[in-house]
Amino acid sequence: MPRQNFFLVRKRKYFGFLLVATAVMLCVFFDTQIVESSVELSTIDNSLSSLQLSDWVIPTDYTEIVTNSTLNTSTIILNGAIKSMVELPAESIAVILPDDRLAIKLPEGASILPEGSTLSYYEEKPVISVPEQSKVLGVSSVVVSPLKNFTVKALFIQSVQELDVYSVEAVFFELAREHPNVALVNYQINWGDGSNETYAADTIAVAHEYKKSGTYKLMVNISDELGFTYVTTQQYTVNYEGYLSHSYLWVNKNKAPILTASVSFGLLAFGLLAFTESGRYKFLWMFTLLLPLYTRIQKEDVLDQFVRGQIYGFIKTNPGAHYNQILRKIGVKNGTLSYHLGILEKTELIQSRREGLKYRAFYPTGMNFPKAERFRLTDLQIQIIGSIRSQPGLTQKEIAGVLGRKPQTINYNIKVLDQAGLISVVKVGRKTTCFPVSDADTSGE
Repeated sequence: MPRQNFFLVRKRKYFGFLLVATAVMLCVFFDTQIVESSVELSTIDNSLSSLQLSDWVIPTDYTEIVTNSTLNTSTIILNGAIKSMVELPAESIAVILPDDRLAIKLPEGASILPEGSTLSYYEEKPVISVPEQSKVLGVSSVVVSPLKNFTVKALFIQSVQELDVYSVEAVFFELAREHPNVALVNYQINWGDGSNETYAADTIAVAHEYKKSGTYKLMVNISDELGFTYVTTQQYTVNYEGYLSHSYLWVNKNKAPILTASVSFGLLAFGLLAFTESGRYKFLWMFTLLLPLYTRIQKEDVLDQFVRGQIYGFIKTNPGAHYNQILRKIGVKNGTLSYHLGILEKTELIQSRREGLKYRAFYPTGMNFPKAERFRLTDLQIQIIGSIRSQPGLTQKEIAGVLGRKPQTINYNIKVLDQAGLISVVKVGRKTTCFPVSDADTSGE
């Protein structure tokens, strides 16, 4: 064997040994989860997507709607052009769907409009223009289907905790939105490895385990309550954990029978290397490379923690959400929420400020705080404003009698509402009467 090839083989043997020995040390001294990566589903290239109507919805032809002689028509000027507008029934709804598509929902059925259909407004009335149609359609209202942002606002988190077990956790932030225009019925995910699961509409986060890394064809099927279904097929890559992590996992799985032998062999080899200057240099060089890599994985992947990702997604979808609101929605313990919010603020992923007397509101970093601070009302304050609106001119004593509260409690809350400009307090002689303010917001939390 040539001398050059001989030294090359020796170097490869040393590298393989160091890799296994390092994995053994990590396995012995650490019990760590190896987190690989997180990726937003919107960054994965779409290979196929389609919009459909659910089986229970009667499809209607939009061309028949345009030519329906029973509907009222009027002439309007839309975007500088004269148009004939067909006014659809009062129950008609324009639905905004994924891929910049529009649909019309009527009591008797629904119709997905051709590509290129646009939505505009004529004197605050929604108007739909359909390609190659001279007439436009006037509808009563516009809603945004949850299908539009379902896959756009999603985060896929990969982790490897066992050998040949690749865990994928998916968080769909659109499901965390409160009071959506249209509710979701359910969604299905074909994970591409023979597993096909159906999930309820309130399931924000789901998990799946792959047996090996590679690229899979991921199919997501979503349906809303209006009867629209969106199917998207995408290429999703489950990342290989790397040689070092794979060695660690292999040792961790087989550490019972080989732990003693591996440690002994590692110590012996370390001792042999320590007697040569080049050996000591190579070992310390490898060790100093490995430690920063391990530390970097722990510090940088803040959002790879599953619960923390849910909290960040809820704040991103609902900017201005306060502490108790997040606590109720995510369903974690008080201490757990405080810890994760602290981490997110320290890493400058979110920011917060105090609003009202007792609320702290959270916003995504980069979003400007609203100029006007939102005044969050308690249930009692909402009741007080309601009483004043129903009977303007009530005294504080009368309000206390109506609500069954102590006069001192009513007096304090009247002062708070007056300072906030939500009611008007007028003193006539020895009586203090209260009046509503027309633009007061009583939405509370």
